[in-house]
Amino acid sequence: MNRTLGEVLESTANRWPDKLALVGDESRLTWSELNAEADRLAGLFLRLGIRRGDAVGLCLSKRPEMVVAFLGLARLGAVAAPVNFKLHSGHIEDLCRVGSLRAMVLEPRFDAVIEPLLPHLAPRLVYVGAMGKYEGVLYSEDAPSTRNKVAFDDPVYFNYTSGTTGRPKGAVATHANILWNAVSGVDTLGFYAEDVFLCMFSAFSHPHEQFHRSLVVGATSVMIDTLSPRIVAQAIEKHRITWMMAVPSFYEMMLAHVGPGQFDVASLRVLEAGGAWCSAEMLERLERMFKCNFMPVWGSTETSGVVLALTPEQRRAPTATGMVVDHYEVKIVDSGGEPVPVGETGEMLVRGPGVCRSYVNMPHESKVAFADGWYRTSDLVHRDEAGFFWFDGRKTDLLKVGGIRVFPLEIERVIGEHRAVAEVVVVRAEERLRGETPRAIVVLKEKQTLSASALRAFCRRRLANYKVPRQVEFWAELPRLPNGKVDRQTIRGRRATEAD
Repeated sequence: MNRTLGEVLESTANRWPDKLALVGDESRLTWSELNAEADRLAGLFLRLGIRRGDAVGLCLSKRPEMVVAFLGLARLGAVAAPVNFKLHSGHIEDLCRVGSLRAMVLEPRFDAVIEPLLPHLAPRLVYVGAMGKYEGVLYSEDAPSTRNKVAFDDPVYFNYTSGTTGRPKGAVATHANILWNAVSGVDTLGFYAEDVFLCMFSAFSHPHEQFHRSLVVGATSVMIDTLSPRIVAQAIEKHRITWMMAVPSFYEMMLAHVGPGQFDVASLRVLEAGGAWCSAEMLERLERMFKCNFMPVWGSTETSGVVLALTPEQRRAPTATGMVVDHYEVKIVDSGGEPVPVGETGEMLVRGPGVCRSYVNMPHESKVAFADGWYRTSDLVHRDEAGFFWFDGRKTDLLKVGGIRVFPLEIERVIGEHRAVAEVVVVRAEERLRGETPRAIVVLKEKQTLSASALRAFCRRRLANYKVPRQVEFWAELPRLPNGKVDRQTIRGRRATEAD
């Protein structure tokens, strides 16, 4: 797939000109209309002085204009840099400075977010919907259709990490990276032109996930800016959604707030889940309620999307993370970089045409993460004889209890089996005499009660004694990153008011 996003868009528009490409809350575009809009936006960016290789921020909620702007920049050979408007202004300023942003596409309600950046961006502001209070132009302004000479290995997207270990890094994704990952999803997962796709990831977290597979096969993508399970269920019924992507915690919300038979969700055929581990019990409950296939996946910012998937055909290992998808390679190595035997845990390394090659303006971090053509994920996994990969945890999460390695995920899986537990996270705690010890933060299901001593007794029947959490805290909810993942860094630094 050594083509550009613009070339693939043109091909798809020629093949399905009148088929719906994007559906939003207030607008919809066919593939021919999307193609023309991308040309117009490229002309508007050119008029503002944006050239091939320049980076432009996208400070937008989830709406079709985000995809149009992304593809307009791709047509020009420029780079889209989604801006997380939920970050502290200092973080946003840092991201924009590191990415050398030359302009910003935004909604007027985000004026305050970009205020510190005005000396660098004004008047190159493109307002969506209505003009804001600063000098700029309207997204809807007429501009001559423009196309530029673009190469498939040109950067097209600064894909910022979720920042689970501190400062977010912008992985530099090329046209080829995004398209190879899309082709992988189509070839391995079984995504078709007839599908109607709904992605629940945020606009600034992997925005290409909203449309890249649909772009390759000519499917329809639906974009709604909500996290309400009931509104999502209504959208599934209204638009006849066939394929949905979300983090597992959102599916748990669907199970809790959408009762059987309340909405017609019979169109669903796949629920794809990434960003966290999924239990076999959750998999069974979702498939029982929605009567479709539940597909856990693993991917990362640096790999442009899914690398491991547990497809319905591979369900004989229901708690596995999955098998390697097409067009990617995976190996597991020890701390010295040597391959480990089958069944042993080590760090997962990934390579393939979908893997990014660097972080934007971060040469040291790039050299460490992308060594010898392999991306070092910092994820600890093991592989069985059949080729299934099993996620054991993050290198940064690993505990040493009395000198013995302990994986928090193993403890989380056990606690998660308790009928009163809705969610659990296990992190490292330090005790003056004992050193490192497991600390469990637990969220209970509605109308359920549980004591720390009862939970420890439950764990002792299933875990070695040194793995049983010495500290157990009950919280009303877990803090989350904007992409829906649990914010472990915040949890480590925070003490509960509801500790038992």
